[in-house]
Amino acid sequence: MIEHVKALIQRLGLQNMEENILAHLHECIHVQPAKSEAQAVGKSRLGGSPDLPPGWTYPTFHDEPLVFIGQLNLAEIQAIGVPNELPGHGLLYFFYEAAEQSVYGELTDRDGWRVLFFDGDFSTLKPVPYPGDHPNGTLPANDMLLRKGLSLHSDGITVPDKLWDTYYDEFLPSFSEINGSYVCNHQILGHPHNIQGDVFEEIDYFRNVESGGPYTLLLQVDTDETNLNVMWGDVGTIYFVITNDDLRARKFDNCYFSYQCC
Repeated sequence: MIEHVKALIQRLGLQNMEENILAHLHECIHVQPAKSEAQAVGKSRLGGSPDLPPGWTYPTFHDEPLVFIGQLNLAEIQAIGVPNELPGHGLLYFFYEAAEQSVYGELTDRDGWRVLFFDGDFSTLKPVPYPGDHPNGTLPANDMLLRKGLSLHSDGITVPDKLWDTYYDEFLPSFSEINGSYVCNHQILGHPHNIQGDVFEEIDYFRNVESGGPYTLLLQVDTDETNLNVMWGDVGTIYFVITNDDLRARKFDNCYFSYQCC
């Protein structure tokens, strides 16, 4: 895929930017949702119900259950072959206050999102339906079709004035098309697809630190009315992020969150 990007750079006459563009490419995993009628227990999915071990239930925010966003089977993630520091097996569960979408990442609302990690016996897992009565409490169930792709840290690239139109109007759309990320940017690992500025810098702002991280993008879920029946604000995206130090220590309860929209 890198060769396709290089060919695109040459075709558009962006040779002077090639080194800069390539330096800001990061391998990632793109997620294509696929409607699921029968949810296989322990598999990666977006929406539906989480497969929880005995005694676990939905985390809450202001006494209301959070909405289940998805789960990652880490053995499936590692099989894609994108370098990372995630565990080699287990399940990551993602929850967010998606019913009202009133939480944007400020640490004062930290209970408004949650990432849980289970590394036990999958045979004990059972799907647990949403325990509340909110009409938006459950997203449609989708399997995850996973494939290796590229993410571009576009905010880190300096674009000369004379190449501005070519880069933004031609290169970025063409890059998304050859990368297969032009419909929905559901993504694991790599650099976030920023909407309102660099997501990692926004996490620094929430934490009140300068040059924090480095960070790992655990999951990015784009607006997807077709598969998930969800729009984040005005065609936005939500992001679950963890520092690499916390990732190595398996402190998934320390994850951060961002909500960006146009």
